[in-house]
Amino acid sequence: MRNNIRIPIFNREFLFNVYNEIFVDEDIPDCRWIDHQWKPEISGNNIGSLYDTAAEHEVFRLLKFRTCAYCREKMDKINPISGGVAFVCKNCFYWGGRGTRPGGPSNTRGNLGRINFVKNLEEAKLEQVISYLNQNIDRLLGLTPTEAEKLLPEVLKDYLNCEVKAFGGTRDGGIDAMAIRGENEKMLIQIKWRESKNSAEKVSVVREVGGTLLARKIPQGLIISTRQKFSKDAIKESKLISENEIVNIGKLNIELKDFNDLIDMFEISAKTRTENLSSEEIIPEYNEGFDLFGHP
Repeated sequence: MRNNIRIPIFNREFLFNVYNEIFVDEDIPDCRWIDHQWKPEISGNNIGSLYDTAAEHEVFRLLKFRTCAYCREKMDKINPISGGVAFVCKNCFYWGGRGTRPGGPSNTRGNLGRINFVKNLEEAKLEQVISYLNQNIDRLLGLTPTEAEKLLPEVLKDYLNCEVKAFGGTRDGGIDAMAIRGENEKMLIQIKWRESKNSAEKVSVVREVGGTLLARKIPQGLIISTRQKFSKDAIKESKLISENEIVNIGKLNIELKDFNDLIDMFEISAKTRTENLSSEEIIPEYNEGFDLFGHP
């Protein structure tokens, strides 16, 4: 099941002239437009020679219904600098609109984000990866342990509302990250990324982390597993460890988080990140120096 993740990103634009006024009476995207093998009907070396009926239909469907062609959610509206209107989807980062080229005739340009699938998580924005996995939670099991150990600390920053430092390639008693809530409050984190959520996480994991807490003199520990639950012995052991208070360390505590808790983590992180992300940031290269509908 590993490496089966294909994340849709919309990092390519299709900029074209709009020649016709199309009436779209149903909110049904042209299936050709969200096919990654799509190619324009007429192409050339300049914008004026680019044309496609699927793209034209999509622009006018988008303007009327304001829904994402990919996930079908409502999209946010922005007003480009050079004039016109564009919409962006904060779920899957799809975007598109119609407007005016600087110095050109009004509303004669369309621009749409083109779909591209990537397997390497680093090719997509972090917010996009988290949002995608939140919507397709079972795909979490397709992450490799290395990918999970890089991604989970970022998700935990939002979930725990504190700094989370990944340990990278180093290994220290199986610990993958550390949450830091203050100068004197730290939590060691171990991530157990299994290929299946079936069965229960074993007690040996809890004992391993308990020993690491004592060795590192850090009282707080967090174990995250993709298993659907922890075994009865694991839960019992974590409670026994958490009943102890050690001189010069403090009261021990080990929290256990299973696959259901991972669902909550990604939901909170996705919501936090999309709320803090402006709609303009979703469009590739969009800023005051980038004209969405072309250059003069």
